[in-house]
Amino acid sequence: MELKSLEFLFFAFLVIIAYFGVYRIPKAQKYVLLGANTFFIWKAVGAKALILITGLCVVHYSVGICIDRFNEKKNKKKAKLFMWIGVVIAVAMLCYFKFFKQTFILIQQLIAEYGINVSDLITPIGISYYTLSMIAYIVDIYHKKYPAERNFVDFYVFITYFPAIIQGPVNLYKKVGHQFKSNHEPNEEKIVMGLQRILWGYIKKVVIADRIGILVNGVLQDQSAIMFTVFWSMVLYSFQIYTDFSGGIDVIMGFSEMIGIELTENFKSPLVSKNITEYWQRWHRSLGDFMEKYIYYPTVLNRKMMRMSKKMPGKYFQKVFSATLASVIVFIIVGIWHGTGWNYVIYGCYQAFFVSTAVLAGPVYKRINQMLHISEKSITWRLFQALRTFLILVFGRYFIRAGNLTQAFELFRRTFENFRWDSIHVLFDDSLLIYGLDYKNMNVMYIGIIVVIFVDIMNEKGIYFRNILMKQDICCRYIMYFIGIFTIIIYGIYGPEFMSSSFIYQGY
Repeated sequence: MELKSLEFLFFAFLVIIAYFGVYRIPKAQKYVLLGANTFFIWKAVGAKALILITGLCVVHYSVGICIDRFNEKKNKKKAKLFMWIGVVIAVAMLCYFKFFKQTFILIQQLIAEYGINVSDLITPIGISYYTLSMIAYIVDIYHKKYPAERNFVDFYVFITYFPAIIQGPVNLYKKVGHQFKSNHEPNEEKIVMGLQRILWGYIKKVVIADRIGILVNGVLQDQSAIMFTVFWSMVLYSFQIYTDFSGGIDVIMGFSEMIGIELTENFKSPLVSKNITEYWQRWHRSLGDFMEKYIYYPTVLNRKMMRMSKKMPGKYFQKVFSATLASVIVFIIVGIWHGTGWNYVIYGCYQAFFVSTAVLAGPVYKRINQMLHISEKSITWRLFQALRTFLILVFGRYFIRAGNLTQAFELFRRTFENFRWDSIHVLFDDSLLIYGLDYKNMNVMYIGIIVVIFVDIMNEKGIYFRNILMKQDICCRYIMYFIGIFTIIIYGIYGPEFMSSSFIYQGY
């Protein structure tokens, strides 16, 4: 059941009706979500995956209770043991399905020749997201941030919440879990604003992201495409992955807002980021929050790491060493989280390089700015920083757009081998029209990108169009809603000529 499908919309509509239909019955809404979550997973990936997800929920629910009981008895060793059991099980499942499943299938085929059959498991939907939620849950219980959940239904509904299980955000129990325990009354303003966000999310996905995807796929599949043609396709891919991922999150957040569930915001105007560090504070914020709390800080505050820091030459390097090394570790893990292959490891190292050098060379950069009399508050400097950051991200995405490291280096070769600046003419003539988009579709694509950039800039200034729209009269609001709906109907990429793709981050 795809997030962008009419089937999902119809299913979500029925869930909302049932959800608010029982709001007067104490604790009934969570059972509506229990049924919706279970049905959604079964429909999306089948009974085997549903059994596996349920089994993981049972394991981590039980582990959480065990940790809690040993904490009460002040038996730290056993509490820690059970914490690591839960972490290892979650990581093992994640690693198996992300990295080792194909190897396991080859082993199955090998032993099948001897008459031994091993049932293959279907990859559970959203495993990259809810395993992190499970890990955070048991680690927080170990650190006594909250008691273990004693009601299995509450825990199961939190983990398997069907909109978020598709592509996030990574939900932490202490922020989200309690919201499933109580009923939520229908709220007209929240329902309307949720519908607004869903509409904006689908516009970003089917009107902008899928349209960009046609052009990007066409260019990258054409081995004769070189220089600015390839580079520009990667620039567009950066907008594709943003509008695709944030569009999906908008649909998820909008549905949740309608039923009174507040999830973690995943984006905060990442297009205006001044450096890579800031970008990762604005992009996929729920993943960043997890990495910061459960990997970065434990690494920085590790006693061995602190002893190593003291051995560094100079007070400044002693101060930043542990933070820098922790950043490298975090971004390598982030790279691997995105997918298998050395290209994802290199992607993580690439991001880590710019984050760590920004810390290590911070005083040098500041001194250079003072020497050149650069005002860090000037509009031109901020624009330069945003463009510089965006270009760094574009080149980094060569690694994740390619299927493997060899293909990534091939894309770099096609871009820079015999590079000539006069090849920039492809951006202004009709050269790109051979890659699947005609002139009108190309204009719609560029207008969509400009609108997304403009919205990001306005959001950064604290101007939110949803809030402005809610202050208008009903006639104006509904005109805007119908414009949005017909934009999707008329300009959306779907049907026999174009095939709307799945959400990119649904595969992670």
